[in-house]
Amino acid sequence: MTTLYAEAVRLKLTTGTEVEAFARVAHGAGRRPKCLLLHGNPGSLQDFAQLIPRLARAADIAAIDLPGFGKSTRTAPNPEALNLTKLAEHAIAAAHALGWREPIFIVGHSHGGGVAQVAAARFPDRVAGLVLVGTLGACAHASYRLLALPGANAVARALGRSLRASRLSRFNRAILRRVMAQLFAPEPVPEEKLEHELELLASRPEILSSMVHVALGRPCAELLRTAPDIRCPTLFVHGSNDAVVPVKFARTIHERIAESGGVTEFHVLQGAGHMLVHHQAPELVDLIIEHLGVGETRSSVARDRATC
Repeated sequence: MTTLYAEAVRLKLTTGTEVEAFARVAHGAGRRPKCLLLHGNPGSLQDFAQLIPRLARAADIAAIDLPGFGKSTRTAPNPEALNLTKLAEHAIAAAHALGWREPIFIVGHSHGGGVAQVAAARFPDRVAGLVLVGTLGACAHASYRLLALPGANAVARALGRSLRASRLSRFNRAILRRVMAQLFAPEPVPEEKLEHELELLASRPEILSSMVHVALGRPCAELLRTAPDIRCPTLFVHGSNDAVVPVKFARTIHERIAESGGVTEFHVLQGAGHMLVHHQAPELVDLIIEHLGVGETRSSVARDRATC
C-alpha cells in the first residue's frame, strides 16, 4: 500500500493546532485548481492514496488528518473541540497554511463531507466548489445515533485499552474486521487497510474517543440548517448500496441546497457502497476533475445522474 505519511509534513495552523498534511503541487504548471481532501470518521489522509496520483494530474492536492484523527492531535479534550464548525475552521486554516489564498475546492468523504459543507457555508469567499462523497447527510444515520448514546465514550476507551494488549491481537483483528466490513460493504475490506487501521488505533487509541465526540452535538441537524447557505457549485457522489449513509440522507441536503437556489448535482454510482475513495477511485476522480471546471455559467437547476 502506498504510504502517504512518508512525505507528510506538519502544518501549524492559525487556529492554534497542528495537523499532519500531504501535499502534491505542480510547480511551473500554470494556474491550477487547489483541492483539499477531508477524510471521514474514522479515517486519515491515507484514505486518499488511490485518488491523489490521478487527481494530481489536474489540480494541486492536499490531504490532512483532521484534529483527533490519523496523526493529528486534538486541540482540547472536550467534545465541542471536534464539532463541525471547529473542524471547518481548521480545514480553511490548513489551506491558508499551504499558501492557498484563492478560493479552493474541497472534497469531503463521509464526515469529511459534513466538514466541507460547513466550511462552504461559513467561509463562502474561500470555497470555490464542493464534492461530497458518501457525505454525512441528514438526518442522523444509525452509526451516529449509536455513537451519541450515553456511555459510548466509556466503551470507546475500553476498546482502546484492549487494542494495546498484544494478547488480544486476534480478538481485536476480528472485531475491527467486522466493523470495517459494514463500512466497506458490499465490497471486501482490503487487508492492507485492515492492518493499517489496527496499527494506527493501537498506537493512538484516543482516536476512538474522537469518533464518539464528532457524532455529538447533532451534526446532521446542523448540516440541514446550513445547506441553504451554500452558494458554490456542489457535487454529491453516492453509492446506491451505501449501508452506512443511505442515499436518501445525502439527497436531503442536495434538495435543500437546490430549494434555496444553489448549484447542485447528485450522482449515484450503481452497486457501490460507502467507501468510494477505495473501490471506485477511477470513476470518482473523473467526476471530481469534471467538477473542477464548473463555473458561474452553470445552470442553478439541481441535476440527478446515475451511472451503472
